[in-house]
Amino acid sequence: MFDGTDHFPEAQNAIFIHGAREHNLKNLSLTIPRNQFVVITGVSGSGKSTLAFDLIFAEGQRRFLDSMNVYARQFVDQLSRPDVDLITGIPPTVSIEQRNSRGGGKSTVATVTEIYHFIRLLFARLGTQYCPDCQIPVEAQTRDQLGKGLQTEQKKRGDLLLLAPVVRNRKGFHTDVAEWAAKHGYKEIRADGKIYQTSERLRLDRFREHDVEIIVGVLERKPAKTARPPQMLIDETLKLGHGILFALDNHGKLSVHSTERACPKCSRSFGPLDPKMFSYNSSQGWCPKCRGFGELFYLPDVDRGARADAIEESWFEWQEGNRELCPDCNGARLNPIARAVRLRVSEPPPSIDTVASMSVEQAEQFFRKVKFKNHEALIARDIMPEISERLKFLAEVGLGYLQLGRGVPTLSGGETQRIRLSAQLGSNLSGVLYVLDEPTIGLHARDNEQLLNALQSLKSRGNSVIVVEHDEETMRRADHVIDLGPGAGVHGGTVVASGTLEELMRHPDSVTGKCLRAKTGYPARGQRRPVGDPAKRTVKNLWLTIRNASVHNLKNLTVHFPLNRFVTVTGVSGSGKSTLIRECLLPAADAAIKGRKSGAKVSNLSGHDLLQAVYEVDQSPIGRTPRSTPATYVGFFNVIRDLFAQIPEARLRGYTSSRFSFNSAQGRCPECEGAGIIKMEMNFLPPAFVRCEVCEGCRFNRETLDIEFSGKNIAQVLEMSVEEAMEFFTAFQKIKRPLQALCDTGLGYIKLGQTSPTLSGGEAQRVKLVSHLLTGLREPDQFERVPKRNLFILEEPTIGLHMADVKRLVDVIQRLVDAGHSVIVIEHNLDLIAESDWVIDLGPEGGQEGGTIVSQGTPEEVARNKRSHTGQFLRTLLAGK
Repeated sequence: MFDGTDHFPEAQNAIFIHGAREHNLKNLSLTIPRNQFVVITGVSGSGKSTLAFDLIFAEGQRRFLDSMNVYARQFVDQLSRPDVDLITGIPPTVSIEQRNSRGGGKSTVATVTEIYHFIRLLFARLGTQYCPDCQIPVEAQTRDQLGKGLQTEQKKRGDLLLLAPVVRNRKGFHTDVAEWAAKHGYKEIRADGKIYQTSERLRLDRFREHDVEIIVGVLERKPAKTARPPQMLIDETLKLGHGILFALDNHGKLSVHSTERACPKCSRSFGPLDPKMFSYNSSQGWCPKCRGFGELFYLPDVDRGARADAIEESWFEWQEGNRELCPDCNGARLNPIARAVRLRVSEPPPSIDTVASMSVEQAEQFFRKVKFKNHEALIARDIMPEISERLKFLAEVGLGYLQLGRGVPTLSGGETQRIRLSAQLGSNLSGVLYVLDEPTIGLHARDNEQLLNALQSLKSRGNSVIVVEHDEETMRRADHVIDLGPGAGVHGGTVVASGTLEELMRHPDSVTGKCLRAKTGYPARGQRRPVGDPAKRTVKNLWLTIRNASVHNLKNLTVHFPLNRFVTVTGVSGSGKSTLIRECLLPAADAAIKGRKSGAKVSNLSGHDLLQAVYEVDQSPIGRTPRSTPATYVGFFNVIRDLFAQIPEARLRGYTSSRFSFNSAQGRCPECEGAGIIKMEMNFLPPAFVRCEVCEGCRFNRETLDIEFSGKNIAQVLEMSVEEAMEFFTAFQKIKRPLQALCDTGLGYIKLGQTSPTLSGGEAQRVKLVSHLLTGLREPDQFERVPKRNLFILEEPTIGLHMADVKRLVDVIQRLVDAGHSVIVIEHNLDLIAESDWVIDLGPEGGQEGGTIVSQGTPEEVARNKRSHTGQFLRTLLAGK
């Protein structure tokens, strides 16, 4: 049997790929060494992610799943078989991508890394319950003391039903409990809040957790002469409940009474400590008002005060201003009883919400100092190393600034990817192939070294590491570099160079090698736009000023942003960049321009009167359905449809422009409804997407395809790349202009009809930039003395961009600024920072040690600041590579 090694001896200790045709790969054959650190690079759209994820990872996962039985396979979201002739030598694969698997609104950094699970266990086993009202430790009490207190309470509450808890949070039918109760003369039990007769067969849901109590009797205000003495009834209940009883009054109020845990001051009793008491997902632990979210949410169409936490699927649809901190728990997510448990290892003894509010670095230092003695040391022996190791690995990948209680929905894709990487560092696996997608995203140049050390650590354990990356330092640390290209889209999909970085840099056809060899001067345009003093506000020197910004770690900042300039906001990870721009400036400016009240925590905003609108150009998808395309988003598809509607044959048939839309039932294929493909569900196998047999993937019906413009029908036009379409529509400026803008941003390779969900985040962001570029370059009215312009806010637009594409992005930004607009970019990429007119550097560190302005000015001025970490790397860059 041919396995590749017979004809290709070099593939014996390597992954061998032969005849790969997935997406734009052109019958690619390649040998990738195993047990090495390999970087796949190339211009944006050259096929890097296709090779790494759609081919190597997908095939590795598919082969692993093939070893499982068909029953188990149906519960796994399986990837389809890649289009390749042969892949050999592929080990088990683990993918660590940028996608943010948020896991719901209650997930935090500590829960997704499982640190919180061990912290909960530590508090449940070694914590001390304090009374939340009196703030003193609870103590044991005698049965007589409990009985007297209960009888006193009974006089206020009326008759009390005494319940003995026998099952707490356990799955099963629990039929035996009812049978035992009936055998011993008890007539009723209470299961999950509902009362059942013991004479009836009890059968609860086997796979759900249940609480079951035996009803012992009623503590009556006026007991009958034949009734048992109250203390005897209480003692019996305590015996069955192992020192705990519940008292239920006629109003439905349930109270806990314990001989083991009672407040010596107010006599309030508490149940035994359990890990679920500290869970955000358990009714035992969560704050009843916010149900573990820490915030109250209000949907736009729901009356204020009606909690939206019951509709968790709408978590990501809530808009700015529709949430507020829960007043009951102040964002701690837990109820008062859980928050009153303390770990008596220091003074003052911390509660679990105190630990959750610590950063990774602070928590690492805290647990390093914690010491237990005697039997407590035996209990903590296996728990403490698990917590310490996970904290250490989070710090190693540059996430020491993150709070343990930070919500996962607030993390960037790069932060989520590094959290998953830290989990793999703690797994101690070997013989595994790790595939990573740009792990340096969101990392300051200073923190890159820690991340690269972590990747080298994975390799040193006998693993293979494949990284899709554009970062120069990552390429220099790699053992092997694969450069795809030479261009993007249809011009890519081939191996330009494969070998060491030195070999790649010498390759004449490598765009990556050319960029690495080039000696670049900054700024590329020759000089920067002048920026004056913010204290002197003139027509030529305009500023947007935000005062007293104090969200998260920001230290009451007053920041001046020069308008009509290219501004970058920099700083180490966690220094407060996104908080300043996205949570303070953006909502405040948007609200001020629209004349409404803002929820942003700033005292004052000035200079917004010079702005017409503010836009956040992020990397979210431009559409979520296959019917959304770049042509429809940018808007020129309407002009194309109008052209087809003007064809004499179309007018003769009465076709309007709507006929040429795959959203119209008149023109689209009735079988696939304009999708071009049909999804077929397969039992035990991944869903199969097959080309529609009726339209053969054209998406339109036959009558619509009869109409041709310059020899091409509407489906053939949509199959054109932007470059091909620009030549085809060269005589039509309304179409050529947006096509030219797409080419200028490096998107000439994408097809007009490419479905939006297949665009990367960087591609989606550049398509949005183009749409703004087209509307933002109008000439000012001759009567406007100071025309109002727009403010564009971008966060890390260089994500997914090759060094050559970063230059194109800079050109687009400079064009917007030349037209009078203002651009503020949150960025770590030094090449882009060096091109800006003004830099605002935050820090000096991340987390609570950040939130101040370390330096601001031109890149040269920041580079001279010795306190600035950004300046240190800018100094080297501006001095020449």
